[in-house]
Parts: sequence; C-alpha cells; structure tokens
Amino acid sequence: MSPEWISAWANLMTGMAALLAGWAGMRGLNAWRAETVGRRKAELAEEVLAGFYRTRDILTWARFPASDADQGETARLEIGQDDDEPEKSEIIAPVDRLTKESQVFSELRASRYRFMAYFGEEAARPFDEIRAIHNEIVDSARNLVRTHGQDPAGREQERNQWEAAIGWGETEGDSLRKRLDLAVKAVEQTCRPLIEERHKARRDSIF
Repeated sequence: MSPEWISAWANLMTGMAALLAGWAGMRGLNAWRAETVGRRKAELAEEVLAGFYRTRDILTWARFPASDADQGETARLEIGQDDDEPEKSEIIAPVDRLTKESQVFSELRASRYRFMAYFGEEAARPFDEIRAIHNEIVDSARNLVRTHGQDPAGREQERNQWEAAIGWGETEGDSLRKRLDLAVKAVEQTCRPLIEERHKARRDSIF
C-alpha cells in the first residue's frame, strides 16, 4: 500500500473516530438533558400536588361553621361589619380564614405557568378551577353580608347559592366540594405517575 493510501486511510479513520465521538457526546448530552428535564418535572409535580392538597384542606376548613375564634378583624373591616353583628361574623368567617392563608394560594398561582410549560395548558386547568372556587366563596360571603337584613323576596335562589358556597347547604349535594375533589384528582392524574417513577428510580439506585 502506497504512502498516499496509508495517509488517506489514516485521515478517514481519524474522521470516523471524531464522528463517533461527536455522536456519543451528543447522545450523552441528550440523555443528560432528558434526565434534567425529567427531574425538574418530577420536582414540580411534587410541589404542585402538595400545594393542591393543602389548598383543598384550606378551602374545606374555610367552609366549616364559624366559631367565636373566627371573628377576624381583617375581613370584618374590609366588609364594613360592626362588632355587634354576630351573624355577619359567621357569614364572613370563610373570608377571614382564606385571607389568613393567602400566601398558600399565591404560591400555587405562581407555579401555574411553570406547570403549563411542562405539562400543557389543558393540564393546568385545575389551577383555574381552584381560583374560581376561592373567588366564589369570597364573593358569596360578601354578597350575603351586603344583603344581610334585606327583604329576601325574589332572591331566595341567589341566597341559597351563596349560602351553599360558604358551606351552609346540604353536605350530600355539595357541588363546590365535588368540583374541588375533581380538580385535585385531575392534578393527581398528571403528577402521580412522575412522582412514583422518580421514587422507583431512587429505590433502584439504592439496590
């Protein structure tokens, strides 16, 4: 074999080796990226699911019957309630409870766009439902306070809806509670598989 052929063959082998090294490096980079994205998705899934569990408990507690300890100043001043109106204190108790936990709802809303970026807009719809439920409870309590003492004639249906929203209705037909449970289940369907997969990977790495 002539020196020219030997040189050409060596150059070819060097080029192939470089291509193989580049291909292997690209595969390694892609694998690292996929692992990083997967880890971030699993971490976000844990964070969001825990946030939904917590907000469900807060919204459920907010709709429990009021007690003397629930007559908070913040909500009373916002609505313009006098201290000598105990029934209004019971009505406005859900607002006071939700106000005290406002940071939890703010943190959940802050994670909505990251969740949407990873899982899609459809998967993020439970965030909108949680916000709608929160607003419905607050608006209903305010409407009941605003119309307190007025003649209920012609507004029975409205008042029944407002009272049901703050937890004064029948528990068996509690549509708001059903909506809340469905929102949490929808997030579970998105998050739970990733969380379980991550925990399984951790167990496998140990053994």
